[in-house]
Amino acid sequence: MKQFLKFTLATIVGLFISFIFLGAIMAFAFIGLVSSAWKNTVSVKSNSVLELNINYDVPERTPNSFMAVFSTNDELSTLGLDDILPMINNAKKDTKIKGIYLKTNLNNTGYATALEIRNALADFKKTGKFIYASAPYYDEKNYYLASIADSIFIEKSGGILMNGISANLMFYKGALEKMGVEMQIIKVGAYKGAVETFSRKDLSPENREQISVYINHLYRTVLNSISESRHIDTAKLHNAFNNFTIQTPSQAIAFGLIDKMAYNDEIQSIIKSKLKIKAKEDLNIIKANAYTKTDFNFDKDVKESKDKIAVIYAVGEIIDGEGSDETAGSITLSKAIAKAREDKNIKAIVLRVNSPGGSSLASDIIMRELLLCKGIKPIVVSMGDVAASGGYYISAMADSIIAMPNTITGSIGVFGLFPNMQGLLKDKIGITFESVKTGQYSDFGRVDRPLNETDRMYLQSMVNRIYDDFTSLVEKGRKMDSVTVEGLAQGRVWTAKDAIANKLVDSYGGINDAIKIAAYKANLKNYSLVSFPKQEDPFTKFFNNGANTMMENKMKQDLGIFFTYYKTLQTSVHTQGFQMRLPYNFQIQ
Repeated sequence: MKQFLKFTLATIVGLFISFIFLGAIMAFAFIGLVSSAWKNTVSVKSNSVLELNINYDVPERTPNSFMAVFSTNDELSTLGLDDILPMINNAKKDTKIKGIYLKTNLNNTGYATALEIRNALADFKKTGKFIYASAPYYDEKNYYLASIADSIFIEKSGGILMNGISANLMFYKGALEKMGVEMQIIKVGAYKGAVETFSRKDLSPENREQISVYINHLYRTVLNSISESRHIDTAKLHNAFNNFTIQTPSQAIAFGLIDKMAYNDEIQSIIKSKLKIKAKEDLNIIKANAYTKTDFNFDKDVKESKDKIAVIYAVGEIIDGEGSDETAGSITLSKAIAKAREDKNIKAIVLRVNSPGGSSLASDIIMRELLLCKGIKPIVVSMGDVAASGGYYISAMADSIIAMPNTITGSIGVFGLFPNMQGLLKDKIGITFESVKTGQYSDFGRVDRPLNETDRMYLQSMVNRIYDDFTSLVEKGRKMDSVTVEGLAQGRVWTAKDAIANKLVDSYGGINDAIKIAAYKANLKNYSLVSFPKQEDPFTKFFNNGANTMMENKMKQDLGIFFTYYKTLQTSVHTQGFQMRLPYNFQIQ
């Protein structure tokens, strides 16, 4: 016993010393990182070029990570739209920046986000500064962004895929049938197609109609923008894309889409010549991530003010409880809105919505907090790539709603999914259930049997009530009668163009336009911006979620385009309660 206690005590002391040692190492590492970050304040040299390398899916906000905070290497960091737009604006005013070298390789970034960046670059060009663009691969989306440039380059071995736009959807019904699972659907709205993923093996006519309307509108927008920038007739562009006649860099050059085949060093030589820099001299290139760490303030005409505008981000799936950088949690967002309402220095609220919707309960909790702000502070909604269903629900009561032409919105409808796993549990793997209950309906909600008529009537009444609340909210917020709203509802998705025509949205514009409108409504000439919800500090985020983040990043690499389908299925599995959600998940190519 004495020997056991001796070894136990030695072990405890050893562990204690190890924890102290590990804590000291982490403390020194933290001090070193902070010191490094402090020293990373970058100065811009004269005759410089800003290199904007967008080779990732652009988020709304720059992730609060070690790499984002401490690195100036673009290859190791991701900038959000909240940094990209002001950075381009600053570069426009910076006399030391003579042009932008744009590298683009967008994948799942939405067209509305791409358009906001494109518009900022177009504004940059008004100063007479140049933009050169290159990419290893051009499809419609990458070229759409690059086409704003003065000159467009591609490497000799680069790829071209200009063949029009398609929307690809995945259906799970066949797989569920093989597993013995039936998804029972309760919904309102002829167009509420989210359930079709589980209820059909193909598109319904209504769903096909609304998707066709959207992608054709998107296609026309892309054609018109390219036509304007490259001075090529839209009919000629459509004919080339429709017949898939541009397949190589040489064909793209002959057609007028690409200016030259060139490698990175050759493009830098061209830029040197543009800036009258000798061939042997270095080209001053400052990378985008480093440029965000410069200590310049280009808005010197705006005086310091205690008045603030709160930009509140509702990004991703709307979920019950706490949210994250990728989800809009009801608790997280309602706290953020309440904080903005209670802060006397905050004079207006901009709600940035980039969400397909989600939980009806969570959407209602968020909307309630926004309602409490009505009449106290102006509320302006800025819609990103998508602000549909629950995303529209939390927007409907705003004083103004603005969206990009490529924004997906509307989808005023509700649905619920209830699995019947009898075929899987009983027939496939032999699991049976018995229920002892106090009343006839006490076993409501069992997954080992199909819904009976009473179950369906109860669930349908709940869906109908939520739908009625949704349409009533739209009637009140958008000042419409019930007949008009019903004609726009039924779960139908609208492009921003049609949403404006139908008065679901007020006007076109991006996040910066929304901020200007909010300032105007609050009678502010000078103001500062504050963002909510507060992002988790990088150290806490790393230690809390580091393993999950690394695992997800690994899956992204391994699964490629199929990662989106995995996330969709994962979301569906964890979905609870009734949903106000975009009626489909698809990849636009």
